[in-house]
Amino acid sequence: MEYKKTNPEIKYIDFIRLVAPLAAFNSVEGNEYVVNSISGSIMTFTRMSTGKQWTMDLKQVLKAYHELTDFKTANFKPYVPLTHSPALGLLLKVGLHR
Repeated sequence: MEYKKTNPEIKYIDFIRLVAPLAAFNSVEGNEYVVNSISGSIMTFTRMSTGKQWTMDLKQVLKAYHELTDFKTANFKPYVPLTHSPALGLLLKVGLHR
């Protein structure tokens, strides 16, 4: 699937305002993640199917959003290693891709 940016100039503070209220989101593969906390720029979340807890740097997610033009999950790997699929799912959840 090809994704298009809906707000390519979004600032970090506005991105956090979109992300902070989330209780849960899904990866592009359909895995459900429950948000545990956001501390600074680090989101901690749990993958419901495994119970494993993960962390993701939201500044890096936004950097990927700003810099990438091809939004395949693998392209997020240099920005957010191990959480590239949840990163894209998060962007979809907050409406920054369509």
